[in-house]
Amino acid sequence: MESSLKIKAIIAEEQGAPDVFKVGEVDFPSNEGKENYVWIKTEATGINRAETMQRKGLYPSIPGETDVIGLEAAGYLVNSQEEYTSGEYKNNERVMALLPGGGYSDIARVHKDHLMKIPENLSFEEGAAIPETWLTSFQLLFLVASGKEGQTALIHAAGSGIGCAAIQLCKKVGITTIAVASTNEKLELAKSIGASHGINYKENADFSTLVQEYTGGKGVNIILDCVGAQNFDYNIKSAAVDCQWVLYGLMGGPKVPEFNLKSFMGKRIQLLCSTLKTRTNEYKADMITKFSEQFLPLFETGELKPIIDITLKYSEMKDAHEYMESNKTQGKIICTNDL
Repeated sequence: MESSLKIKAIIAEEQGAPDVFKVGEVDFPSNEGKENYVWIKTEATGINRAETMQRKGLYPSIPGETDVIGLEAAGYLVNSQEEYTSGEYKNNERVMALLPGGGYSDIARVHKDHLMKIPENLSFEEGAAIPETWLTSFQLLFLVASGKEGQTALIHAAGSGIGCAAIQLCKKVGITTIAVASTNEKLELAKSIGASHGINYKENADFSTLVQEYTGGKGVNIILDCVGAQNFDYNIKSAAVDCQWVLYGLMGGPKVPEFNLKSFMGKRIQLLCSTLKTRTNEYKADMITKFSEQFLPLFETGELKPIIDITLKYSEMKDAHEYMESNKTQGKIICTNDL
């Protein structure tokens, strides 16, 4: 049986702070009963905010999938358990993948349609910075919202991996971006990759005043919001008529006191909520195909680039999660496999 083989992984035997992580062993992820699945021998994984929530018990694993955390990885395509144990996978393609989990393990199971070939000029670390972050940004801008040339987008958490990806995608299609972040250093990064304007919310809590100034009083057409309640009123004041407000996180809380729908009706604001992890395999496959056709070749030409803040090792997962939760990141945190 395939499951009799043990593999190394970063596991959390209980929920809690980042120090719950340790190196352990889990069963080889069997493909028994699963069609169209292969494996990826992980060389690197990207760290995502949702993974810190899963560690705390606030974002459960997908039923039927591994409890090992990790939503993306880059490595070698593996077609069988025998190929993995023999090391022959090293003759195979370098791939990066959107995962249902398991990125923190030595080998992860993945649907074959959720793989992308790593561009020749990118390292495994750079490849690991693409799947979850860039696909999320692509989804929010073009599948959930209807982003198009000539619009203006307000990007919260502009220094994050998703923020950096969204700014670059917007620039490529002709969408003007206003970046919102907590430090001037993050805003400098945002501007260096294409943001037209930057707002430090620590210095301008009501950022809507500057948004209206930058847009000539028109407001923004798209809002990418991972904050939630904390920015609610300011987002409304920043929105243009028919604005598409995409909510994909609740870092600033879920509850808005004295919420009044009249403010939405007056501007015809569309509040669109989105997650990616629990989408169907078919949805993810279609999204990956569209992204690969439109944007993946631009990494090879250098027109798009993954932004990496820091590279650690799997055995330093505690440090990686602590850094993510410090909110100091400028781009992606990557961990390389030293299991």
